[in-house]
Amino acid sequence: MFRKIISIITLSILLVTTSPLSLLSAEGTGYISVRVSKEGSDSLLPCRGWVEINNARYYKPLSENCVPYDKDMSFSNNGMFKIEVPPGHALIHVERGKEYFPVNKEVLVTGGKVTEVQIFLQRWIDMAALGWYSMDMHCHFGADSLEILKQQSLADDVNFQPVLTVWNARRYKTIDYWQDSKENPVLMVDSTHLISFNNQEIERIGGQPFESVGAPHFLGLNQPVDNPQTHTWPADAMLCASAKANSPGCIIDCDKPVWGENVVTAALGLFSSVQVCNNHYHRFSDLDMCCGMAELKTSAKEDQNWARLFWQTNHVYYMFLNCGIKLAASGGSAMGVMRLPLGYNRTYIKVEEPFSVENMLKALAAGRTFATSGPLIFFTVNGKECGETIQINSGEDLTLNISARLRSIEPIESFEIIHNGKILKKLDLQGNIPGPVLKEEINLNFKPPKSGWLAARAVYFNQNRFVRQAHTSPVTIVVDKQPLSSSEDARQLIGWINRLIKIQKSENRYRTEEERKEVLDIYMQAKQFYQIQSKNVPDF
Repeated sequence: MFRKIISIITLSILLVTTSPLSLLSAEGTGYISVRVSKEGSDSLLPCRGWVEINNARYYKPLSENCVPYDKDMSFSNNGMFKIEVPPGHALIHVERGKEYFPVNKEVLVTGGKVTEVQIFLQRWIDMAALGWYSMDMHCHFGADSLEILKQQSLADDVNFQPVLTVWNARRYKTIDYWQDSKENPVLMVDSTHLISFNNQEIERIGGQPFESVGAPHFLGLNQPVDNPQTHTWPADAMLCASAKANSPGCIIDCDKPVWGENVVTAALGLFSSVQVCNNHYHRFSDLDMCCGMAELKTSAKEDQNWARLFWQTNHVYYMFLNCGIKLAASGGSAMGVMRLPLGYNRTYIKVEEPFSVENMLKALAAGRTFATSGPLIFFTVNGKECGETIQINSGEDLTLNISARLRSIEPIESFEIIHNGKILKKLDLQGNIPGPVLKEEINLNFKPPKSGWLAARAVYFNQNRFVRQAHTSPVTIVVDKQPLSSSEDARQLIGWINRLIKIQKSENRYRTEEERKEVLDIYMQAKQFYQIQSKNVPDF
């Protein structure tokens, strides 16, 4: 049974004594003035924070350089902020993405005075120095302001921020940057942080189970995809095919894999990645199955009672992989829509070449990624990285050497090797407290019985006992040149498509019979793909 473990990390803090401020208009009000730097430096360090007093959170500083985000009740800043608060014991929280220790500092605020605080953030790992760059697949906040986008890129330490300039019929102001810089719509914030603007989301969700269409994210477009004329037509697969035709190098992420038509678009090979760490996993809570998602039966006992979206997400991702559909693991937060900051859920991408948008998208398409809400995983099979394929013959030594390394500043429940959707090896880490960094490894020799895939994941609870994970993209294993296949999973995916077909035949779902036929024809193409996998599985 999972157990909740909370760890507070204390870092180097310099507290300067309070001083009177003659300009204060009321002695019943106090102020906190904070300066944040990287440990060992006097330079200001952009970060995110808030202040808590008497169970109330304050996140709207007086400083002009700060940008509050109401949904997360936090604010980004350039490394310095001043905030008005009532007197009493205050907790200052400061964080900077996943690679720095967060700081929780208690101070006493006195009415009529300013409490000055110097905070030093300590980096515990430098992923970019190791060739891994972070990316948030899903960002809306700040899309009307270059200055906000630049600040949150640094404050949340997200190396690549592909802002969704077009979202359904809405076009943010930064689309001007895309249109004015068509050759290279990229803004370099500094040498390790950049923003791109030629990105779009088309979201058509809602209704009863299976009735949603989808919410694909298009990254690296040459031109925007035409907005759908209705909620049901054209099919997502048609939109994705159009995007690929006009922007051959674009990446299409499926957002959550459980949207209604994703089973179709995935079968046709139009998706590049799946958000296994997605925007329904909030900082302090969850959104569960909703909005017309496909609700499937899984073997996970937990799926029956709690965290259903978490287990369903992994279950559908594994079924796609088992049917030979290549999909990278990704992470996104939907800051601007959801109650979490940029990069709470993020994708790490291994870039062998110089850091650029082109190379990031190229590596993402190749599957050299892992997704995370916190922990970091380094995974290889026979020295091959995520996204690579190993070819072996049954007449040779089939032994594979699996190596997985976990690094985390949060307590972890389990560290696992996944083979074809099943746990091959599990480390139970309940009760292991990071000190201050948790370091665990799995080294395993394994002989695969047939073609398949291997990945690593770390499962944990956040402080409010909501399940979270880090998950790598797979390493594909091909034995005797046989394709990956799973008749069991193909059967369930065919059943999913049959549910969709029944829904599309309902009255008034389409404007014309021609539209209905066009969508159903696309569905049948996907169904035929799974029927080949399932070897003559009858209709459900």
